[in-house]
Amino acid sequence: MRRWNVVVDLCLVAVCALVAALLGQDANWDQLQYHYWYPWQLLHGGFTDPDLYGGRFQNPLPQVPFYLLVTYLPPIAAQATLGAIAGTAAVVARRIAARIIPAAGGWLLALSTVAAAAGMVGAGFRSEVGTSYSDVWLATMLLGGLLLLLRGGTWPALWAGVLAGAAVGLKYTSAPFAIAAVAALLVIADRRATRLGVWLVGAVAGWALTGAWWAWQLWRVYESPVFPFWNTVFGSRWFPAETLTDERYGVTGGEWLTWPWDMATGAARVLDLAVRDPRWLAVAVIVLLAVIGHRAVTRPALAVFVFTGIGAVLWLAVFGVLRYAIPAEMLVGALFVWALTLVFSDRIAMAISVVAVVVAGVLTQSAQGRRVAFGDSWFSVAPGAFAAVSPGDVVLVDGQYPSTFLLPGNLPEDATVHVVQKDFTDTPLRGWLVSEIGDAPRVWVVTGRPPSQVDPAIGTIDYDNCTRIRSNVVDRWLCPMTL
Repeated sequence: MRRWNVVVDLCLVAVCALVAALLGQDANWDQLQYHYWYPWQLLHGGFTDPDLYGGRFQNPLPQVPFYLLVTYLPPIAAQATLGAIAGTAAVVARRIAARIIPAAGGWLLALSTVAAAAGMVGAGFRSEVGTSYSDVWLATMLLGGLLLLLRGGTWPALWAGVLAGAAVGLKYTSAPFAIAAVAALLVIADRRATRLGVWLVGAVAGWALTGAWWAWQLWRVYESPVFPFWNTVFGSRWFPAETLTDERYGVTGGEWLTWPWDMATGAARVLDLAVRDPRWLAVAVIVLLAVIGHRAVTRPALAVFVFTGIGAVLWLAVFGVLRYAIPAEMLVGALFVWALTLVFSDRIAMAISVVAVVVAGVLTQSAQGRRVAFGDSWFSVAPGAFAAVSPGDVVLVDGQYPSTFLLPGNLPEDATVHVVQKDFTDTPLRGWLVSEIGDAPRVWVVTGRPPSQVDPAIGTIDYDNCTRIRSNVVDRWLCPMTL
């Protein structure tokens, strides 16, 4: 049976790789603006300060795998590999399901596979398969930590902490599920204090490995290790003393009670694009079946339930962006199949699960971003597009038009680049930027057509003397600007 487990896991990865390749080359907004540019900067001498852009303040390490894949592999191979990486989350979700479903042999393999499929049809997972977003493989790390906790023992707890801490260090949006992992650990009765202690040691080590260097960089440049967040605590002079939140997402008031229904109908505020996912209605079914079959509920199953519930609640309270909830999304399917097996026979549970997965898959609407046809290279920019830029010039990138993917290898080495986003043009960062670029021989803007987030916040764009920049993804304009 061990061999068949490996075969099924490989099939899950292969399916995700195939789907990713068939979707075409990913060209999502964030990729064009910072998923490629900031890893390139990291590996080519560091960053130009200041940038007035939110992506600049995120740890660039999560985007390095994407950068390396699209730089060194043919586009279709890179795309398939991105899909395969997403498939690892499905593999770990299946392994977790196999730990809690009370079945054996072939039935356990079949039921856990359907549980993984239930996660794979989720709106968040489907939106990220084969994309440059890192959230899906960060979910693999967080779910991997939970799987280790379910194994029991001291060393698994240590490594579970390392995975959770490393995920948080890479991206703070992992924090709700790191906290949820602590709750899950406490549910499992075996040596709570000892395992919690070693988990915390591992978490600190994991964060130090992936996040400490970036916290230091932010502290050194912007006087806060988490800039621009929690500035009421750290008091950086470069940002107002306020807590930065994105109120477009999440829930308030009575929305807490209606959120599963809102997700099922597409009314939930979880992404810029419309999404619909009826699987969240299964939460009520899971609770009902767990109450009916409570005598068969094991501590590992309860730990998974607690991890999913607490992680989802914390995520919804703090962030509300769907792609940050993929760990919970993947486990809703596992818990649904598990709950069915508490009340029904394996055969009936299997039949209901398959029908539910098919129906959910049909009714779910994911937020698929932009795709383009494959070419000889991931990004292709027309030769001479930046010929007008001279050494010492400054190039500003208009935050309204994702364009930084055009820059690597196309500018003089001593040309400096700053990204400008409207959310930061009314902060002290604007004055810092203006003082930095004031002595430049010329200032250029990579932009689209009006309106602009650079003009008039930083200067005036001369739209009459722009040069078109052609690429395989989207065209932009290189325009001179006066301060």
